[in-house]
Amino acid sequence: MSNFENDLKQTLSGEDERFIKDSFDEGFYASVFDSLTDKSSIYRWTWVGIFLFSGILFFAIWKFFQADTIKDQIMWAALAIMGNSAQIALKIWFNMRLSRRDILRELKKTQLAIAAAR
Repeated sequence: MSNFENDLKQTLSGEDERFIKDSFDEGFYASVFDSLTDKSSIYRWTWVGIFLFSGILFFAIWKFFQADTIKDQIMWAALAIMGNSAQIALKIWFNMRLSRRDILRELKKTQLAIAAAR
């Protein structure tokens, strides 16, 4: 260890060190998998919707290549585009909800740190 690291360890108390370790998230994928065990069922229903619209997308693509007429191809292509758009919208909304949850968690940690400093 360098001198700076030693000085930093001596300066930080055990409580500060625990707070710093708790402040770092495991990452995006850990947050996604944690959402499945969350008490709110809205995350689970979002996953159901994502898989449902993905299934519609793949089914429409499969039917597109089996269609005999141009009209049928246009219809299946439109359904594929709508299924893809719907699943993308759900994924964006889901990521915004995860970000909101993480921001609120960080704000709460900051509130607790300020309250403890007083």
